[in-house]
Amino acid sequence: MGAASRTMGISVTDVDTSAKLPLGFCYHQPADDGNAGEKVWIYVQMTGAAAVVGSVLSFGDGATTYVVQKSPANTHASRVVGVAQHAIAQNSYGFILRRGLGSVLADTGDLSADTGLIVGDAVGTADDAAAVTSAVFGIATAGISAGATGNCFINCMG
Repeated sequence: MGAASRTMGISVTDVDTSAKLPLGFCYHQPADDGNAGEKVWIYVQMTGAAAVVGSVLSFGDGATTYVVQKSPANTHASRVVGVAQHAIAQNSYGFILRRGLGSVLADTGDLSADTGLIVGDAVGTADDAAAVTSAVFGIATAGISAGATGNCFINCMG
């Protein structure tokens, strides 16, 4: 992370059992020397099973706050809040990547380079979009093997 990742009093990698910031707070991490652009992180509370690196996270049914869960199979991209870039335990608070270059966890099938990403059939994973008209939450920058994590550009609406 760039030097600016602690300007809020906590780091984007900190995970706590009590809230340190308001849920939904967004931190804009300036572009660094990697030329991959700005990253936008969003502060959430994890519910259900713990998130691992690359977990695709979405709002629960009828959500009115930024309490998130691993995305259920085939969840529409508009419900995806972001992707975990570090582990977040159940009921804990932390930042997830909302927009920018990061890691995503591939579903049981490989992800193809330069293909849009949708929520996979396995909970909290990503899959290739079937068509260019599919609602997507990101794009794979390279091929990613089934069950592995790899780089993608994430652009979530949640």
